[in-house]
Amino acid sequence: MKSLVCLFLLIVQTTAQAKLLDKISAIIDDNIITLSQLTRVSKGMAIKKNVAPMIYDKAVFSTEEILNISINKFLIRSKLTELGYTITDDQVETQIKANEKRLNVDRKSLMIFLKQQGSTFDEYFETLREAIEYSYFINRVITPTIAVSEQDVKNAYFKSNIKDSRLNFKYTLLDYSLSKENMPKLNKGQLEDTIRQFRVNGILPETFASLTTTNLDEITEDGLAPELKKILKQTDEGALTSSITLSDHYHVFYIAKKDLVESEAFIKQKDKIRDDLFEVLVKNEAQVWFERERNKHYIKISN
Repeated sequence: MKSLVCLFLLIVQTTAQAKLLDKISAIIDDNIITLSQLTRVSKGMAIKKNVAPMIYDKAVFSTEEILNISINKFLIRSKLTELGYTITDDQVETQIKANEKRLNVDRKSLMIFLKQQGSTFDEYFETLREAIEYSYFINRVITPTIAVSEQDVKNAYFKSNIKDSRLNFKYTLLDYSLSKENMPKLNKGQLEDTIRQFRVNGILPETFASLTTTNLDEITEDGLAPELKKILKQTDEGALTSSITLSDHYHVFYIAKKDLVESEAFIKQKDKIRDDLFEVLVKNEAQVWFERERNKHYIKISN
């Protein structure tokens, strides 16, 4: 009996020493992330990219990046718990069976495939749980904060096709104009700066007292002077153009509205452009969320 007790104590002691030898890379709340875990993630990256491409979305990850992904996993899990949502083993198993049916493979074939990829079923199981949690997090926490407007889509299309002569715009403008006769020695940029201040405080210097403002609605590019068409195309909605001289008058235009006249090419691309913009915004907003959320948790990263 005494020998059995000694053997048990030896096993416990050996296990504890093994854990101590496995360097702790980070602690987040009551969760420990070890170096061996990060190494294992790195070695099993092929499966992770296949199962959770929205998380493991790069060709190569540094150890620091893998550590951040691991920390983010616990931040997401904590948030989902706060929302009363937990991914159970049964839910993961249901998803695995659905994947097997979709791919027309059985469990034995899946196990063989995982072994060939240097992974295990347990790692596959937990990666799938991670993917489900991430998807729910994005849909519940991040997506409601994102909006892509029609104008955002048009602006993106314009910027990627700026050299396409077929692009055609329609504008709503405020035309600020001043006769050369009333302001014969105008310095470069002086008129734009004055108008910019005028739009803020409504005050004009005496030398600009004769400045006139004209509303121009639904202006198309047809018939516009080439230099004016160019300067309007180069200016974003909600901004002032640089000064331009037309018919002995200085003009600065405020673009209140800039609409791309929809062409067949734009209509074909707009859904993809919207999806691409949305994806970028989601990633950016998620990154901001992770940075903000870290302040609410105890996180210790080892050097």
